[in-house]
Amino acid sequence: MSVEPLDRPRLIESVRPLEPMILAAEATIEDERRMPAEITDALYETGMYRAFLPAELGGLDVHPLEWLEAVEELSRMNGSVGWLCMLHTGSTWAQPEAMREILKTERWITAGNVGRASGIARKVEGGYMVTGKWPFCSGSPEATYLYGRSVLHGEDGEPLTSPRDGLPYYISGYIPAKDVQVHNNWNGLGLRGTGSGDITVEEVFMPREMVNESGIWTHHYASPLMRANFNLAAHAAHALGLAVAALEEFKKTTLMRARRGSFRQARLGKEQTNYIAVGKADAKIRSARLFMQDVIARAYENAKTQTHIDYELRVLMHEVNVHVVSEARQVVELMFKEIGAVGTVKGLRMERIFRDMMTASQHAIVIESSYDRAGQYWLTKDQEEGPILDVEFGYVRPPHPQNSHLFDK
Repeated sequence: MSVEPLDRPRLIESVRPLEPMILAAEATIEDERRMPAEITDALYETGMYRAFLPAELGGLDVHPLEWLEAVEELSRMNGSVGWLCMLHTGSTWAQPEAMREILKTERWITAGNVGRASGIARKVEGGYMVTGKWPFCSGSPEATYLYGRSVLHGEDGEPLTSPRDGLPYYISGYIPAKDVQVHNNWNGLGLRGTGSGDITVEEVFMPREMVNESGIWTHHYASPLMRANFNLAAHAAHALGLAVAALEEFKKTTLMRARRGSFRQARLGKEQTNYIAVGKADAKIRSARLFMQDVIARAYENAKTQTHIDYELRVLMHEVNVHVVSEARQVVELMFKEIGAVGTVKGLRMERIFRDMMTASQHAIVIESSYDRAGQYWLTKDQEEGPILDVEFGYVRPPHPQNSHLFDK
């Protein structure tokens, strides 16, 4: 990974001192199923939660490789902490003037769900009225603004559809936390500290300047980070962090004094199978990380010169996520298998790492079946009827300029 000169510490240098605090809070993170306020404060102050905030708003506007390096490091410390760094980036589709007013008085920490269109939106003067309930809203307890994807409905109460493909038209908008009910109902197998419960809104007004009306990712800023969903690359970095943690934990366990009478513990780290497993794990981590860095670096350079990055790079951004998470999961499974029964003991780090990895790898964007979007592209890119799937969210959503009349003032 290339290192660019900066007039500030690199993010990884800023977050490394947080490790003792994060490790000391592991039991609280697990039991309370949300992030302690002091960790949220520290991640905001170090810049992790402002990494993608546009420079014109006072954000860091970082190179994504610098950010991914820090996401991996935080995920190595704790899977829940690293996961939230994917959501709380400071990125925004809200218009600049609205953002400046918000940032005068409060922090910009957002959470929500744009993968499921479980809201209903109606156009009204100056914006939209929205009702809905969205699940899996990681980071919602500490968010200052929340969002959810909604289907736009007309005055007759029927969903508005695109004349191009007949699909519903979607919007997403930011709503102040005071107007959102956050449900404390997250009780997952892993990533237990992410606060990934449901959120509900009932007939809440969203001003137009806080709404993404395009149906696809949109932006009002010069930053290349706003020209693709770079935040999704954190799936890969997060998984790498967990894989590194599992490998470290196995190595540490091999150095522990074996309990009296335990032949397996006495042999741990001395068997050929252990050597093979560690060698495979190291190779998988290194090669997966290089693939991720190559794709993201190319995508970012492309974003510097274009409003939307090349479709093929978007395909690769999706493909690398699926691949890296799959490789990382194999590493964690391998280390879990090699470490033996001690890996199953609740409260020990290997058990938590295993649960976090199994949970993270079940996300719809990175499950193995999501390779289909990349495969479809490589098989059909040279045909007249090219790929139709949006590789970032898995639904058909090309731009619809003919729908602009829906949003006329």
